[in-house]
Amino acid sequence: MVKLYAKDHPKVKVNIVTFDGGANGDGSIEAKVALFNRIGHGWPDIIFSEEANDVQTLAEPQFDNFAAVLNNGLVPQSVLNNYATGALSPCMVGGKLECLRNDMAFDVLWVNVPLMKQWGYAVPQTWQQWQAIGESVAKNHPGYIIGTAGDSFDDHLYLQAAQCPIDDILNTYQVLDNPSDGHCTRIGNLLDPLVKDGSVPPVYVFSSTFGKQYANKTLMLIGAAWYSGAIFEGSGSSFNAPKGTWAAYPPLAWGSSTAQAYTGDVGGGLWIMSSHAANPQLAASAMVWLATSTPSQDLSQGYPGYVPAAKSWIAEQDASGFFASPLAPTFAKAVGEVWSGYAESPWNTSTIWSATALPDLTSGQSFSSQIPLVATQISDAASLAGFQVLSKP
Repeated sequence: MVKLYAKDHPKVKVNIVTFDGGANGDGSIEAKVALFNRIGHGWPDIIFSEEANDVQTLAEPQFDNFAAVLNNGLVPQSVLNNYATGALSPCMVGGKLECLRNDMAFDVLWVNVPLMKQWGYAVPQTWQQWQAIGESVAKNHPGYIIGTAGDSFDDHLYLQAAQCPIDDILNTYQVLDNPSDGHCTRIGNLLDPLVKDGSVPPVYVFSSTFGKQYANKTLMLIGAAWYSGAIFEGSGSSFNAPKGTWAAYPPLAWGSSTAQAYTGDVGGGLWIMSSHAANPQLAASAMVWLATSTPSQDLSQGYPGYVPAAKSWIAEQDASGFFASPLAPTFAKAVGEVWSGYAESPWNTSTIWSATALPDLTSGQSFSSQIPLVATQISDAASLAGFQVLSKP
């Protein structure tokens, strides 16, 4: 994207520096900003982050207001108005907008269409129907899976979709953390038998062996919009699936197919502008081009947060004919169903989930047993960050 910007704007001198993107909250960006602050120079004008909570972390006092505030006229309101509902929520710190969203990362239900037809299953519309298929698969097709429970972002895949309030930022100083809430226990109880019977195993979708082991043994996956390219399509994907194998279906509802469905949000890139930029207007215009222009966003792996660019991106995806049915209707529905009660925060829930839950799940412990353990770690992190932790709103 940046190379394309440089080509499209030959009069602008662009210096491109690549570095570890900071996946799962390893603090790469924060460490670099801390260094630049200490020596008094070196700040980049623009950062692309793949870690959705970097803006919240960089807003902490020790980083000295690194991110520029964009909704004070630096970025035109007409641009901001064209973002999808909720797309800019991870960028908000108090009432200040401190980044532009690159792509949305809502979760959908990915389905192996030929395999579903071969076995006579109907595409589930509820979590309970999905669970029933998983139990049937474990019994009648052992070794096949309908999902995974070994990813660092499983808390977003499952807890956020279940509206489990263990990381609900209520305001600038309070967080709701209640693992005993019925929305938390219901997802734990639903997943426990599936993890135990192997239909939702604790395996990592980006491990070197996942594609080899499960490319031909995956009936369904609950996963982000960007699974389209990262898991299914292309030689660099995990599965490199044949054309017409996979399709995306809407997020699952609870109890009834007519109930309001909610879904999780796994990442999505962010463009962050430095408050130290020597030419703020030029930096802001460059960032707007990168985050919103159709030429730039057509190169994005994920569904753009900027609505006009998203229309072009999804049309290009569907024109390829790779997926068994068009992505556009499902993505258009799912983008508005992300549950806002599982917020981006200065602490990284994926890091907490990875350190706390994944080792236990791998060793055979239940999914439900991990929810209160993770909630305790979130509570400790929130308290350390100066938040008041509430068990009731």
